[in-house]
Amino acid sequence: MKVLFSWDIQDGKLPPDVGRLVIYRDHSFHTNGPSMDHNDCVAALASRSKLPKTELMSSAYRFYWRRVDRETVQVSPVRRIDEDWADSDGERFRAAIEREFGRRPRTRKGRC
Repeated sequence: MKVLFSWDIQDGKLPPDVGRLVIYRDHSFHTNGPSMDHNDCVAALASRSKLPKTELMSSAYRFYWRRVDRETVQVSPVRRIDEDWADSDGERFRAAIEREFGRRPRTRKGRC
């Protein structure tokens, strides 16, 4: 899986091909297409992973993503802290990307 990491995708009115991704330790969650906001995704990750929502709200890393082609995903950090984490813990970041996008994408309808 090839990852293009840049600040190219930013908030505002997200196009339908841009989703949100949240990563916390070895847990991750993504949406296909725009959703309400990253906090909704964090809440969904907390629920699915049985983790404390308050801890995830303050500690989860947030990204936007877009599939460029079958083997390439473009990922943009939301905050500077998200970029710093991806740069400093590249192995965990790459593992989360592989876990979420390395296999055939799951289909989710609606919001997170």
